[in-house]
Amino acid sequence: MKLVCPSCGLTASAEAWLNDAAARELLLAVAMLPAPLPKTCLPYLGLFRPETRALSWAKAGKIVGELARLAAEGHVQVQGKVARPCPPRILSAAMEQMVERRDSIRRPLPNHNYLRQVAWQLADEADAKDELRIKNYELRGGRPAGREVSGNRVGDGEMRGVLKPGEMSPMDAYVQGHRDDKPTQEEMNEWSMRRLL
Repeated sequence: MKLVCPSCGLTASAEAWLNDAAARELLLAVAMLPAPLPKTCLPYLGLFRPETRALSWAKAGKIVGELARLAAEGHVQVQGKVARPCPPRILSAAMEQMVERRDSIRRPLPNHNYLRQVAWQLADEADAKDELRIKNYELRGGRPAGREVSGNRVGDGEMRGVLKPGEMSPMDAYVQGHRDDKPTQEEMNEWSMRRLL
């Protein structure tokens, strides 16, 4: 893997940077972040770079360590507001938004407070969508409108039960960060059948 210096254009392999202990620790810390954070982390680090000099490896390592702790919390909270679930997917989307708006952000960033605010807004929107989905489900009596619950069998095995109030599809759970593995087609088919019961 080749890395290019954004200032001078020097090209070197990633292994060349590993000769510097601080650089090695930073690259390892970035690689250890939960997906999809490693992809958005390096551009986000650019928001901490002083205008007249480079961001030191040690400072970058400290920032990534703080980011890892934020991701590990699993929720985000800003002053005066309730905490919201914040999987790495939402944190990454917040970082992407900040990088896209970097020209309107006062840099260098002193801390992650602005990231917390953007992530909280995204998490709040996701939470509101989940609550609306649950409310609509409960208004229908816990089953899809116009369907009767029956004791039919699903596929080759026994019916595993109808959906519970608030139960989301395996794909929604994956996309929203409630599960780490992508659901199989079999899981999706089973969930679809349960919805129809």
